[in-house]
Amino acid sequence: MTIRRASGTWKGPTVREIAELANVGPATVDRVLNNRHGVREKTRQRVLGALDKLSQERSEIESPLSVRLFCESGETFNAAMAAAAAEVNRSVPGASIEAHYVTTSQLEPGVFGRRIEHDGSEADGVVVVAREHPAINRAIRKLRSVGMPVVCLTTDLPSSRRSTYVGNDQYAAGSVAALLIGNGLPKERNNILIVMSVPFRCQQEREMGFRRVLRSDFPYLKIEERVISDDRPETTCEQLIRFFETNDHPAAIYNVAGANRGVAKALETVGKAGKTVFVGHELTNNSRALLESGVMDYVISHDFAGELTAAVRWIRDNLNGATAEPPHSQILVHTRYNCGL
Repeated sequence: MTIRRASGTWKGPTVREIAELANVGPATVDRVLNNRHGVREKTRQRVLGALDKLSQERSEIESPLSVRLFCESGETFNAAMAAAAAEVNRSVPGASIEAHYVTTSQLEPGVFGRRIEHDGSEADGVVVVAREHPAINRAIRKLRSVGMPVVCLTTDLPSSRRSTYVGNDQYAAGSVAALLIGNGLPKERNNILIVMSVPFRCQQEREMGFRRVLRSDFPYLKIEERVISDDRPETTCEQLIRFFETNDHPAAIYNVAGANRGVAKALETVGKAGKTVFVGHELTNNSRALLESGVMDYVISHDFAGELTAAVRWIRDNLNGATAEPPHSQILVHTRYNCGL
């Protein structure tokens, strides 16, 4: 396996240049760029802001950068990520993202892992959105063993020894969902249903944050069951209708996975659409329509294009010697009143 490196006349800003713009000493910049302790968060953000500003100012002479994106998720998430990749290709000078998308229900982890290893070796850097699986972790480790920068996006894979993670704090996102549901339910309606799919780390972290806030802030609320689906609307709808036939109808549904359309279809089938607090993730064309129709109450999301841009820029900076961890992206909460795409 051989690794191609970005080449050209552009070089990243020097420590001294960053220090002058951020109004700090070179030693402080060195600590921030190498992720060492002893720097206040406000100072750290100022240094990173200076780095980003200097990098953008020189973007016109940046060399070409080939990035491979490997994305496993539901159809609507993959479509949103494809739109984000097209936006990054238009807006980030020199960047060229080639993407491979596969839906969760059709994934063969071994095949996907081999594709990551083979196709990824031909790029300057790799971005991965995928579940926890030994074959996928193994492919990323092999790329890392030869120096390839690998960024996990949206859902982390720390066991893969990836280079870094770009995305929001999913534990905090689940905590936000618990706060929204807890504040929206009266005490006499206290049963909540969680919908999950395959073992994406982001879903597990969302559930942990959700449960923690319920225990600490809303102890009278209880989680009745978890429905496990495969991120397909049809399967999710069938699973939920089957659940409704044998259980009390939940006061709220928290969907940590995809297939919001499947949840909505099930609620419509049993006549509970608009009568059940429904919180999910990822603002797409489908979830936007569900918000506008009143079936969904809240969608917790993030900036797809912004995060992919950050991942691409991190790869470029890493190839030029920077090693700082990117900060978590902002958690966005959408309702029917602010869900424009």
